[in-house]
Amino acid sequence: MNLKVTLMDLIQKELIFDGWALIKKIKNGISIEMDTITWKVYEKGLIIESKSDYKVVLMLKDQSQTKGNIETEFGCLDLQCETSLYRINGNCIEIKYQLIQGNESQLFHFIVANKEDLAWQALIFN
Repeated sequence: MNLKVTLMDLIQKELIFDGWALIKKIKNGISIEMDTITWKVYEKGLIIESKSDYKVVLMLKDQSQTKGNIETEFGCLDLQCETSLYRINGNCIEIKYQLIQGNESQLFHFIVANKEDLAWQALIFN
């Protein structure tokens, strides 16, 4: 099914995606495909996949440390992920996490909102 969604970067206050996303039921969750970004949404966690000049795969779980990686033409870079917020609420999915590599870290905070007012929980948990 296709739904109209918006992906916002809440730190940069930037619109990342606004348009039709392909929503697919997957085992124990849903997949939201927005051009080059896919969110695989589960009750207790989220996998973010982004494919452009490089491929990013992040596995995120609320209040947990997990792993991710970035694949470039120069090789693969492993990352530590620390998720401080993961919330599925009505027509929104919100994630706030840090990517850590060595002594450096970067904070991210995104929200995907469904513009058609269909509760995400109905898709994920039924």
